[in-house]
Amino acid sequence: MKHALPTILIAACLLAPAPASAAARDAAALERANGMLAEKAQWDAAIAIYRSLLDADPDWIEPRHRLASVLAWRGEYDEALAHMDRLAAAPDAPPDVAIVRAEVLSWTGRTQEARTAFEHRLAAQPGDARAARGLARTLRWSGERGAADRWYGRALALEDDAEARREHEAMRAELGRELRGGGRVFFDSEDFSYWRSDARFALDWDFDTRLYASSATLLVRHEREAGAVLDGAPESARGIESRLGVERRLGARTKGFVELGARVWEHADDVPLARAGVEWTPRENTSLSFELSHDDMLERSYSLESVLENVRRRGGKASLWRQLTPSTELYAESGGAWISGGNGETYGGASLSWRPFAAHEVRLALAVDASRYQERSDFYYSPAVDLGTTLSLFGRIPIRGPLAFTFDVGGGGGLSRETDATEVGPAYRAKAGLSFRRGGFTLELDGARSQSVRAIAYTTHEVTLRAGWSF
Repeated sequence: MKHALPTILIAACLLAPAPASAAARDAAALERANGMLAEKAQWDAAIAIYRSLLDADPDWIEPRHRLASVLAWRGEYDEALAHMDRLAAAPDAPPDVAIVRAEVLSWTGRTQEARTAFEHRLAAQPGDARAARGLARTLRWSGERGAADRWYGRALALEDDAEARREHEAMRAELGRELRGGGRVFFDSEDFSYWRSDARFALDWDFDTRLYASSATLLVRHEREAGAVLDGAPESARGIESRLGVERRLGARTKGFVELGARVWEHADDVPLARAGVEWTPRENTSLSFELSHDDMLERSYSLESVLENVRRRGGKASLWRQLTPSTELYAESGGAWISGGNGETYGGASLSWRPFAAHEVRLALAVDASRYQERSDFYYSPAVDLGTTLSLFGRIPIRGPLAFTFDVGGGGGLSRETDATEVGPAYRAKAGLSFRRGGFTLELDGARSQSVRAIAYTTHEVTLRAGWSF
């Protein structure tokens, strides 16, 4: 894309007539240099001539204009822009210097400056198709595809440029749809099990908006011993879940989402589900997000009792992701929630990960986390204090073609305090699976086991199957 524009500029330079003021100067040398621009191999010689002409007469517009253009074609953008700035300040500045300068700014990645320059040009000349194309390209390169789509449409309405039309069609083809589905089985050493199957469909409504819908079936079981909490209550509950959501780009560096849904249970009250959040990316290596939610405690506590007792959770969290170096990333989050029954939860954690080999998708991470509940509950795990630290290794290793081995193994330890008793012990987790990716199709199968030891050992097992198709 960036290499096609200089061809237009070369033609413009070769066809542009020399101003009358050049007649008293070394017009023959200027004409000779201009003739060299058609052959890339002669650009060095042409540049030398332009420099010598400017040494003799720094105010001569045409050789400076040609020199700025050929330097831009060669990628020497800083010097090219310096010459263009001087040309723009001249009383008899070439009419195209402002738009050429904006194009060069966009090629250098200075997209905000380029955007401002194109917008200034279009404010003065709304019918300038070249400026509209330049703004569309700049917006596309900076990731603002929704605005780019609108400006491509405007540019093509002003002038049917074949190259811009191909760019626009290629960008429109990126609008996609996605269908995903799968299942998950979770069970632990306390005779609790959780079965889930779900499906999700998403589509790009436009370049700024994605819509999605999902549904799921759930089965929760807990085989209790006599005298246990809620003894005599059902030992299982079936449910269905539906969600609708929209993700929307709110600005050049901001996006948000809203999601609404519900869970309907066989032996418990229906649960309204709601999530909303915003993400801000001030720089490419930094992302900040904030989220509010209303749901139940099922995925946080893995407790049938919390479902049967209709425990609700309303919370919020803030998170930060930052790439510290090309191989190192930091993630941190903190949040809290109000829980029905007068309880409350606060939590926080951070992880630092390192990718030792650029050629391999393998990372080493150190994570710490902490949480606390205001009160102890009989219906879900709610320690007064829970601290943990984990050192883990995770990644994806190609096996053959689209097939890869995925893994996540780690170990550490932690501390928890509940009913005035403090327990310290080790913990580990191991996860392994296979991943198949070809074109828009993905298939993933994972198995995991974890254990943490406090007063007793608590062990979990999990199997997950996921399939997806993007089209």
